[in-house]
Amino acid sequence: MIHYAKGYWGLPLFLRLHGSPFPRTLPFAVVSVAITIWLHLWDSGREEIVRSFAHPYPFQMYGFVIGFLVVLRTNHSLARFMEARTGVETMGSKWADAVAMLTAFDGCTVGSRSQEIGKPAMKQDHEHHNDHARFIARLTHLVSLLHAIALQHLRGDEELGNIVPARTRRQTNTTAGPELKRVRDRKEPKESAVEIADGPEDEGISGYLGTRAIKTNGKEETKLLAARYNHMGAHLIHAVTDDGRQARKNLVNPFLLREDQDLWLRCCAATPLAVIGGLDPHEFEELAELDCDRAYLVLAWIQALIIRRYEDLDGIRVGPPILSRVHQTLTNGMLGFNMADKIAKTPFPMPYAQMLSVCLVVFNLTMPIMVAGHINNLWLAILVNFISTVAYQGLNEVARELEDPFKPTHINDHGMPQLQAMFNSKVRAASPSVKKILTHWAQCDSWEVAKE
Repeated sequence: MIHYAKGYWGLPLFLRLHGSPFPRTLPFAVVSVAITIWLHLWDSGREEIVRSFAHPYPFQMYGFVIGFLVVLRTNHSLARFMEARTGVETMGSKWADAVAMLTAFDGCTVGSRSQEIGKPAMKQDHEHHNDHARFIARLTHLVSLLHAIALQHLRGDEELGNIVPARTRRQTNTTAGPELKRVRDRKEPKESAVEIADGPEDEGISGYLGTRAIKTNGKEETKLLAARYNHMGAHLIHAVTDDGRQARKNLVNPFLLREDQDLWLRCCAATPLAVIGGLDPHEFEELAELDCDRAYLVLAWIQALIIRRYEDLDGIRVGPPILSRVHQTLTNGMLGFNMADKIAKTPFPMPYAQMLSVCLVVFNLTMPIMVAGHINNLWLAILVNFISTVAYQGLNEVARELEDPFKPTHINDHGMPQLQAMFNSKVRAASPSVKKILTHWAQCDSWEVAKE
């Protein structure tokens, strides 16, 4: 995702090249303008055009139909883009809810079971047990892994090496570069960083900073990758490298929308996904046996972990109907994943895209003829022809990019590292220690007593 400032009436966007559809319209505009110039300089040919086309009404009808088709495709592409985002958000929200519920169920209901008739009431023991900490740590890791595997599936990435360890909870409030240090010195809202790169810890830098090898134009370079999440607003989420630019910027050609396999693999490697706790060798081996639908395997691990914890004598102490809500929430998250996967697997209909592409090429070739026959001034003819071609072709390029919101070769995709970083933040917030939860309630109880 590209987040941009909306000040100064949008005028700064005029000069923005990164992620813009305008560069891809220039080849069509150049050809169309060249035809206009040639027809204006060819006097006899221009006179023949004037005699042949007494009125531009037939071309106006054709231009109206093309404009309608372009706008319709753009609307459908935007709907696909937003529907895909809704599916991903539903997926992450439900899985984070499951973590919050299990944290409460397992940490705040300990002691003897109270469901059986004749048994004494539940004995509350609010000490922070090591078993609970291990269970929550394993749960958060698997849920984070589930989300990352799901995002990998949506973007068509099968390389498990693109899953890297996230920075630990203790490191989330440290600075991640000189720009954050300046923010802290000005006493402005602080940013917390979620590391998405692997590599050793550098003692000379405040915070954990990692590196990753990326091949750019055949050369292997070491890039510093980080996804920073500003808690004051999601509009400030962005992926940065050591030179302040997005990792894919040098990989994608702004004048051509390509989707070849080599570029696809390099873009996926340039945007790794952070998982809380990383990926251990056993999990890597199990996941490597599958080349698709790995999310269901991780979901099975989570379901088995919950059941084993429930069967443990010191485990979850809620009734089966209540615990079933956790499984239902996990299933609802999978429904959101499959709704997003529907967009990823179902391309925009080829006949529509083919017909519109052909009609636009015809429009770009016939537009100079009509302009040359009805506009006498050469520079005005060039301007009108250029604007018309860029407008029609630009909207079509916008539709072509938005209709595939998960493809890593598209700069304007949903931004998988940012989505994963936001989800890790949700999971960590939803799984605080039991000691912190009980301390909060103790403070609330003392406040109620003081108020009475």
